[in-house]
Amino acid sequence: MKNWLFWGLITLLALSLTGNLYLWNVLSRYNVADNTLPATNDSQIQPVIYPNQVSSIKDKPNLSHTTSTENTASSLTDITIDALAEMLQAGDFQNLSSALSYQLKQSPLNEKLLLIEAELIRQTQPLSSALIHYYDLADLPLSRGALNEINRKIDNLYQQAQMQLRNDNQWELVAKLNEPLYQRLPEARTFALNLAEAYAYQEKLTLMEDTLASLPFEDSAAQALRDLAYSNSKAPSETNVDEAQIDNTNVQETRVALAKHGDQYRVSAQALNQKITMILDTGASTTAISSALYMRLKKAQRLKFTGNFTVNTASGSIEAPLIQIPAFYFAGYTFTDLSAIVLPEGALPYTDGLLGMNVLEPFDFSILPQESILVLRERP
Repeated sequence: MKNWLFWGLITLLALSLTGNLYLWNVLSRYNVADNTLPATNDSQIQPVIYPNQVSSIKDKPNLSHTTSTENTASSLTDITIDALAEMLQAGDFQNLSSALSYQLKQSPLNEKLLLIEAELIRQTQPLSSALIHYYDLADLPLSRGALNEINRKIDNLYQQAQMQLRNDNQWELVAKLNEPLYQRLPEARTFALNLAEAYAYQEKLTLMEDTLASLPFEDSAAQALRDLAYSNSKAPSETNVDEAQIDNTNVQETRVALAKHGDQYRVSAQALNQKITMILDTGASTTAISSALYMRLKKAQRLKFTGNFTVNTASGSIEAPLIQIPAFYFAGYTFTDLSAIVLPEGALPYTDGLLGMNVLEPFDFSILPQESILVLRERP
């Protein structure tokens, strides 16, 4: 009996000891695991997250898809730019303007978008505004290639327009081209001289002197302009004498029939392959054509677009494109690359345009109202 009791107690003690050892082992492992988590977190350097970073971190794409996402964005950008270029080519300027505004908000320094926008401005705003916009682009942190293209654009657009207008003696338009550019870059000698020359030929001597004041007084080109301007201001009496002498000489005359409509005279002419009727307008410095005639001429041959200019019409000032007509025929004479303003629809009802002084300038002319005849005499 005692032996049984003894071994029973020994067994209970062994079980109790085993249970205690098991519990101690479990509790020890729990404490180790519990104490390990903070240590692990503290050992990792966590980035500082500012409030404006939260959304970008939440939206960060899965790394396994990064490459394909970037490629898709790139191709979408190319597709978008191609579509915008097609809108520009098609003349869909209103929708193009809206689309560009949105795209440039997303990518304000995208060079392709900026160049498309600059061309849109050239097509829809005065040429001087377009050139100033190109100068503004040249101040942006763009690539060397883009800056070189911008500088080429500035040079080509300005030189083409300045040469065309100067050769046509369109001094009012020369002034309108150079005035904003001179204000934007008053230190630019080219703009100052070209603007002063336009004022000189218009006999606006005070404006000429104000412009030339930005140049050194001893500037040889500035002095030459002053000499020209003040000699021209004395020329009218001499011109009258010359005209009287011409009237008394046997100069070959060309007589052109006029059709009188109210207080207007109309003449026949031809632009490319289009026979046209135009109003004789000796007060217009530049010939103008209707938008309907412009569309017909475009179908026959590509017309060079110089830029938009602000011009005065009977209904007020408007912005109109200046183009060149490759071949214009009047009174048996051929005029090559004739400058013409395209007036909007409705501005020239029942006629194809206005025959301006850039056609009549090579002649001494007079109108015989009783006979409805225009008499042209070539100037020597």
